[in-house]
Amino acid sequence: MKCPALLTAIAVILTGCAAVETPAPAETLAPIPDFKPAPPQTKTQPAEKTGAVDVYLLPLDDFSGDYAAQMAKTLTKEFGIRVKATLPLGSLGLQAFPGTQQFAAQDIFEQAGTVMRRLPEGGKHTHFVFLTNRDINARDRNFRFQFSFHDRDCRCSVVSAARMHQPGDTTTSPAVETRFMKMTKRAIGEMDFGWTRSTDIKDLMYSPIMSLDDLDELGNRHPPIRSR
Repeated sequence: MKCPALLTAIAVILTGCAAVETPAPAETLAPIPDFKPAPPQTKTQPAEKTGAVDVYLLPLDDFSGDYAAQMAKTLTKEFGIRVKATLPLGSLGLQAFPGTQQFAAQDIFEQAGTVMRRLPEGGKHTHFVFLTNRDINARDRNFRFQFSFHDRDCRCSVVSAARMHQPGDTTTSPAVETRFMKMTKRAIGEMDFGWTRSTDIKDLMYSPIMSLDDLDELGNRHPPIRSR
């Protein structure tokens, strides 16, 4: 028989063991660092091309200088070359063919020769594209008129909007602007990239262009982008 005193002592010891627990050490948290937002990423702008201008657009005194500048930006982006517009040229003293309101394209190049040589960023490979609303033709007048004319010897082109109007078109008609841009792109493609003529009407270099209907149906790229 166990002694009551001994049992009482054992019970006290067990009770003490159950009641006394060593607490776990509190978890130490690392301090929260100050929040510093990441600096905004700036988009790197492509470096502006330097060196000689690849194509100069020269509006005549009858053509908008603002529109020429807008064309230069569009063509620079599309072709990846340096295209720059000048301010409208002064009077070149051009004379129409007798009894007509039509001008010889070659006269424009000859009268503007001094201007071309004085352009500060021109080079030996610079292409000069004259923009006008005058009706133009070649001196031999083998055709009734020409939308554009080119001279490889002086690396010159002229693009005319005179015959790009349908009845009801205004000078700033989107259709006229589209036609004019197509012919300017053709001039640059042929003179600066060596593009050759095509028999595909959906190709920008289609030839021959005999009417405004042909010009409207003409594609806007070379070679054309085929529909899938």
